[in-house]
Amino acid sequence: MVELRKKEQILDRVFAALADHSRRQMLARLRKGSLSISELAEPFAMSFAGVAKHIEVLADAELIRKVRAPEDGRSFRLELQNQTLSEATNWIAYHQEFWTNKLARLEAFLEEKEHEPTNPKSRKKN
Repeated sequence: MVELRKKEQILDRVFAALADHSRRQMLARLRKGSLSISELAEPFAMSFAGVAKHIEVLADAELIRKVRAPEDGRSFRLELQNQTLSEATNWIAYHQEFWTNKLARLEAFLEEKEHEPTNPKSRKKN
């Protein structure tokens, strides 16, 4: 039960992180490869502190990770982390299938009702 709750909390963080346009753009930039924080921040018209806050949200959602740069061992590079995004995708796919099936059954039911002959004498009068 604790493990399930932890997964739900991570999903909450993933969807919250993905709700922001700037963070989605940052993830798109990281698809091309790892970047330093300043490289990631380059195209955004925001302060370094603002970028750092977005990075923190993405890291808390386990969408990215900070890896020590091999060049100096002091600076960090940012990389995509696919596991939580895959879990979010699976969650969406499961619920999409559920609702698609429900809607298909509703549509079939309505079509069936539409083709039933109506008997005016069997109608109740108010």
